[in-house]
Amino acid sequence: MELRHLRYFVAVADHGGISHAAERLNIAQPAVSRQIRDLEAELGFDLLSRQGRRVVLTDAGRVFAERARAILQDTEDAAETARRISKGEAGTLKVGLLETASWSGHVPLTLNRFKRAHDAIRLDIRPMSSVDQINALMAGEIDAAFVYRQDNISNEALAVHPLRTDNVVLAASTDLVFDHDGPLSFEDIDGLPIVAFPRSVAPAYHDQLFGALKGIGLDPQIVQEAVDETTMLSLVSAGVGCAFVNTTNMQRPPHRVQFRPVQGLSVPIEFLFLTKTSPGSLTQLLTDTVLEIDT
Repeated sequence: MELRHLRYFVAVADHGGISHAAERLNIAQPAVSRQIRDLEAELGFDLLSRQGRRVVLTDAGRVFAERARAILQDTEDAAETARRISKGEAGTLKVGLLETASWSGHVPLTLNRFKRAHDAIRLDIRPMSSVDQINALMAGEIDAAFVYRQDNISNEALAVHPLRTDNVVLAASTDLVFDHDGPLSFEDIDGLPIVAFPRSVAPAYHDQLFGALKGIGLDPQIVQEAVDETTMLSLVSAGVGCAFVNTTNMQRPPHRVQFRPVQGLSVPIEFLFLTKTSPGSLTQLLTDTVLEIDT
């Protein structure tokens, strides 16, 4: 059974006879009759009842016509959807992002501009850590990622687009009063209880941060670990300890938390946009939008 069998039969059903169907299809009447006979032979039952020069649908023919119309419509819809996807006009993009790095800058600006320009394309946003995003991108589970640079980035498999460089500051409870404004010195922070994150969450950043702390002579007293900076800042707000966090958190300061730079402490954190090296048409549209953003 082929789609042309369904098209010819539906034309007969819709136009009340083989001659009318042949006229609408712009083909010879015998060709239509032959295709209907072939279809009935394959099905093993009659779809039409021949009454002289007239034909009417059998009960089975009426049911088959309904389903055949649906199949033809589904086929047309599938072709149209595929056409729009091939032209970058429709489809779904799975995009990973970091919550704390998405409150300002490239991420919200890109997603807003992209959605306004390509409303038919659905954005499936998936918050996850940088390491998890990179693994998901390599596995084909997401199409693009907004991440901080990590050791598991494969330059052969991934297209890397640097967006900006962030740094770190000390987050402390507002209950903790320092005797001066401005950057804190080593003496100001030495001995403070520290909330940190496990190395497994972001090995490259962990090593960079703790290497920089060692460089200014600080041996942090870790009192608790948390898997993300949102939780770390909650613990800071509760007075559990202080934390060294990304400067992007200053865009959305939590209640009862103050941010202070530390003299001599610099931990440049490169924020990147990643895709596969051979992105699909939809992913390329998102890449183009990212690269248009000037923050």
